[in-house]
Amino acid sequence: MSTMVPARMETYQGSDGHYYGAPYHVGATVMYYNVKAMGDAMGLSQADVIAKIDGVKTWDDYEALGTEYVEAAGEKGTKYWTSVDTAGTDWLWLAMAEYGEDWTGGFDGKANVQLDSVKKMLTMQQKWLKSDLAEVSPDGHVDLEAGFQNIMDHNIVSFPKAMWYMSRFTNYMPDEKGNWYIAKCPTFEEGQKCSVGIGGTGTVVTQQSKAKELAAEFLCWAKMSEVGEQNIWDTLGFDVCNTACWTNDTFAHNDENQYNQFFINYPYDVLNSIGMDNIGKISVVKISPTINENVCNTTLNEVLEDPDYSVDDALQELQDAVDMEQEE
Repeated sequence: MSTMVPARMETYQGSDGHYYGAPYHVGATVMYYNVKAMGDAMGLSQADVIAKIDGVKTWDDYEALGTEYVEAAGEKGTKYWTSVDTAGTDWLWLAMAEYGEDWTGGFDGKANVQLDSVKKMLTMQQKWLKSDLAEVSPDGHVDLEAGFQNIMDHNIVSFPKAMWYMSRFTNYMPDEKGNWYIAKCPTFEEGQKCSVGIGGTGTVVTQQSKAKELAAEFLCWAKMSEVGEQNIWDTLGFDVCNTACWTNDTFAHNDENQYNQFFINYPYDVLNSIGMDNIGKISVVKISPTINENVCNTTLNEVLEDPDYSVDDALQELQDAVDMEQEE
């Protein structure tokens, strides 16, 4: 437990303190940048682009660099800095993690979607849409075929996504090899947590198992031991939860690994720069499906398809829908 990422273990922890699942990966949210496209548009070397990216600490910094890129690209309304999702909550989870907020209320609290972090992110995204810094993601988010094509067409050159998205590059966008750099996500205020675990694919042992203890022991070995983590990283490209592997040079800097080969920098160098205590968690509880369904089907479409739509009104509508479910 001392080497496991706390936020990932807590995701599968019940209200009684027991752990009910073993995680496949951290799913740490990071920022992906197309250094090649940025350099071509801005007339900068790879080193100079990376220096600019590494200088991004806050969302204000991120917006400033994006404005510089879009102006240099000279195709405003066609080439964008990023895209925002109408069918996914990743951006909002990241915002909540940065402020230490959780719209589910956890096991004991009442769900509250009208959080400052959520309002700040949606308001910022509306600003980007109005200024042509961002577009709405084709098909709703970047993890679909239209999203892959949009990335390959270099219509966007940066976006936040969990580290498991690395396999989308190797599987669906192999020609992008050598173009992309991974970095920490910006924060609203310096010193905030800069990542959140998304996904994780917890695995459990059923009560019907004829060998529950053996199955649980195997599960922990396969998903959390250093041997198991080696296979998870090499085969699946998942960012592993056992942080002992992060600083193991033969693990993290193995140049035969396809993911180490694909990106400009080593993914685990980014994880180490984040640190396991800077990865936030949003609870998954009974009300979670209701929140996610309403956010993705209604709220995000309201405020992002129409950037003049009131964020406060949209979140009030969402809160009303969630409260109706909570009262049942």
